[in-house]
Amino acid sequence: MGGNGLITRVYHEPVAQTPSRRGDDLMLRDLTILIVDDEEDLLAAISDYIRGLGHEVITRTDAVSALDVLCSRPCDLLLSDADLKGIDGLELARMARQHQAQIAIIIMTAFDERYPLSAALRAGADAYMNKPFTLKTLGLIFERAYWETVSRLDWWEAHARE
Repeated sequence: MGGNGLITRVYHEPVAQTPSRRGDDLMLRDLTILIVDDEEDLLAAISDYIRGLGHEVITRTDAVSALDVLCSRPCDLLLSDADLKGIDGLELARMARQHQAQIAIIIMTAFDERYPLSAALRAGADAYMNKPFTLKTLGLIFERAYWETVSRLDWWEAHARE
């Protein structure tokens, strides 16, 4: 539970073992995903899920240490809670865009009245999720942000140099 008594956890749903109609083989593997949330149970659930998709996951519980990561290495996607202590997730998104313009950004929040979608988009987010959410929802939003990011020319130019 969050500090205000709101449920902010991920609900697990059974996942069919059949291949998706989009084809799992179409997803690139080994992307670097930075996940930032001060709720450690939620952070662990999300990171386990994304690792299971074949990606490298870096986790942080605050924006300052997340910025250290963004300044020291390239990341393909930032998934951040909006309600972080100190620097909030929207400011982190703005700073992430300054350091890594090609990064995909997903903002998640249990406080959509304090952190509305419009503010997240202005901060540079590519996608937005309300907590609580299911892993299925996370997967769909992750995939959408992922495909939008890898379809941008700046993403391919940055990765062609590696």
